[in-house]
Amino acid sequence: MSNTTHDQSVSDIRKYSIEQFDKNIVFIASGALAVSFAFIKDIIPNLKEAICKEYLIYSWHIFAGVIFISLMGHFISMQGSNWAIANANLDDEQYNKGVKRWSIPIRALNIIMIVAIFIGAILLISFIHKNLS
Repeated sequence: MSNTTHDQSVSDIRKYSIEQFDKNIVFIASGALAVSFAFIKDIIPNLKEAICKEYLIYSWHIFAGVIFISLMGHFISMQGSNWAIANANLDDEQYNKGVKRWSIPIRALNIIMIVAIFIGAILLISFIHKNLS
């Protein structure tokens, strides 16, 4: 396999992986939000008498926040792509520094989203568990 073919294959795999990550993050957050809205009345018939309602409310805030953070990540990624196109003529060292400058906040947002989905899921499951017991 030639170096160019290998580089293109790696680039295609990376692009696919990023697309799937973004889709899955939004799918999980919006799905958890929608499912909790739709089925909470079936699981907890009288929400007024439920205990630890703040767990449910916090989980909703977290899932909505993850969706918003995902949008921010897409925006930053678009800006980084625009920068990369406009600065393609830079030497490799300067170009790589610039790309890194754009990739660091995206990576940070991705980590925040993963942790937030985990915390939101724990809060939602805890709310349901405490009210089913």
